Amino acid sequence: MLAKVKEAPGNVSLETMLTEIDKLLAVRAIGLPRDLFIDVAPKVVAGWRARAAVESPSHLRTHPVALRVTLLAALLHEREREITDTLVELLISTVHRIGARAEKKVTEQLINAFKKVSGKENILFKLTEASLDTPEGTVRQVVFPAVSGGEATLRELVHELKTRGPVYRSTVQTTLKASYTNHYRRGLIKLLDVLEFRSSNHTHRPVIEALALVARYANAGNTTYYPLGETVPVHKAMGGDWAEVVHRTDKRGRRRVVRMVYEVVAFQALRDQLKCKEIWVVGADKWRNPDEDLPQDFEARRAENYRELRKPLDAAVFVDELREQMTAELTLLNDGMPKLSWLDIAERKSGVIRLTAAEAQPEPRNLRRVKAEVQRRWGVGALCSLSTC
Repeated sequence: MLAKVKEAPGNVSLETMLTEIDKLLAVRAIGLPRDLFIDVAPKVVAGWRARAAVESPSHLRTHPVALRVTLLAALLHEREREITDTLVELLISTVHRIGARAEKKVTEQLINAFKKVSGKENILFKLTEASLDTPEGTVRQVVFPAVSGGEATLRELVHELKTRGPVYRSTVQTTLKASYTNHYRRGLIKLLDVLEFRSSNHTHRPVIEALALVARYANAGNTTYYPLGETVPVHKAMGGDWAEVVHRTDKRGRRRVVRMVYEVVAFQALRDQLKCKEIWVVGADKWRNPDEDLPQDFEARRAENYRELRKPLDAAVFVDELREQMTAELTLLNDGMPKLSWLDIAERKSGVIRLTAAEAQPEPRNLRRVKAEVQRRWGVGALCSLSTC
């Protein structure tokens, strides 16, 4: 079990997520208090953790009981925080992967069937002219002959219009929902049981409440909708392209919330808020409460702290200054990139941006001195050969 706890996480996948969840549950089963090392300097705890991580179980058994318990407690305490961070990062990466793969899959499908029709305005003019000249004629007699390519060209035009815009987005959303439901849902739902999400901002409380609703109905079977009497939290992610997919009219004409789609949107909202730390995770290190990063007396000495940081107290002033700085830098980038001879930007399968290989730089003078000193002391052995890399 100790070796399992020490293991590094694997690649982003459902299996890795489930393995890390088992690790976290194993560490929590020991029952260490979260404030166990609250009075110990973090560097000291990190040193104990590093020592316990490299020592074998047989070596640990040779230590006095007090030292052995301290080292193991430090290892488990730190690993609990590290595994929690790993699970948060897996959640963020997995939700991103679901969306990215859905878009890629749909795009490939549409590109294979897509043929861009040129001269749409000219086609419209010819159709209108032919229809006005012969209003009593049939479509096959009047409309088809007016267009180069006839019926085939019109079918391609209709297909192009159907595979763009809202139709494309709805297809991506349907594919994303299927990928989530059939594969990734099992791991993401299980994360809700082991991770505790919180927010210090009441604006983002609906996302926390949405996750609680998802967890409450996680084992509701094949239920398509949430019950009519259930309060479904509304958050920003439910708008835009997802608004028509989250809600559906049932057979009785009632507007209902589709459970699986709502879960997908809730996890997407969670990912977005985690990345900007509007939502944080209890027991994490990297994804901890951002208020813990501030001094305890920050509010009492706000003016002094902002002065030391050289930042304005007014949030609007800060945003305006930041916007001006970003606009100026982006303008410089936009104006300067076309003038760079070593940079080429063009559509290609290997990547849009291509950089010219840099020329070999002269060897630093100090590096030659280091090599000479190593050779003087130890000769031309293996160590010296490493210096030539």
